[in-house]
Amino acid sequence: MKILNKLYDEITIRIRPADGRITVEEHTGGVVAVKNISHDSLVDCFSKSIKDLKTIRTGFLPDNCLSYTVNDRSKTVALRIPPQYIDVTYHNTVYERFPLPAMAFSIRVGVDGRTSNHRLAVIKDEKPAPGTPLYVYPFSNVFDDSRICIGAANSLPAYKSLRTLTYLPYYILRLPNNDHMFLQSNNKLRLSYRDLLEHLKDKDPSYYYENVLIPKNAVLQDFIDDKLGEKQ
Repeated sequence: MKILNKLYDEITIRIRPADGRITVEEHTGGVVAVKNISHDSLVDCFSKSIKDLKTIRTGFLPDNCLSYTVNDRSKTVALRIPPQYIDVTYHNTVYERFPLPAMAFSIRVGVDGRTSNHRLAVIKDEKPAPGTPLYVYPFSNVFDDSRICIGAANSLPAYKSLRTLTYLPYYILRLPNNDHMFLQSNNKLRLSYRDLLEHLKDKDPSYYYENVLIPKNAVLQDFIDDKLGEKQ
């Protein structure tokens, strides 16, 4: 039965449970056409009138995933990186097991698995929430709006599985650092980059929060929504 393929002023469906009859009244320009239809015809009519439900399956997401955003061209994942120790390189010096505070990373993944719009923010070491405070990144190669300057010489791998994005922030943090966009005013101690690294190399990650980090006028939700550039 096709009752929705043309315009009607009104369609009335009457169901009589006693005798199992289904009657359709089609009102057009003051004229009423009445016909009986089967149960299968009614179900078929409603089924064809409902839009298909679009389902998105993420698969396994990375550890410490904060948010997941998807559109027709890309997926964006925000991750929490807990305070820890990793090897950091500054020019030709490697600082082994260098302490780092808690951070959030945002990564966009295209349909080909290539990543872009890499962003980083230092966050308060607490259970993450939309209002979790952010701090100024005290080192180099990060813009005020949180974008990371990866450098043309650093080729990043493609990621076929979102789960494996867990490893990308650590890969980025281990890339050799230079003085690009480093400012002494971005740390409370007003130290040069080299002096700051030397000062921090034997500290605990918790040391940052009282002694090094400068609060940023923004919260974690601003970072996830990519609105830090609007707050400059």
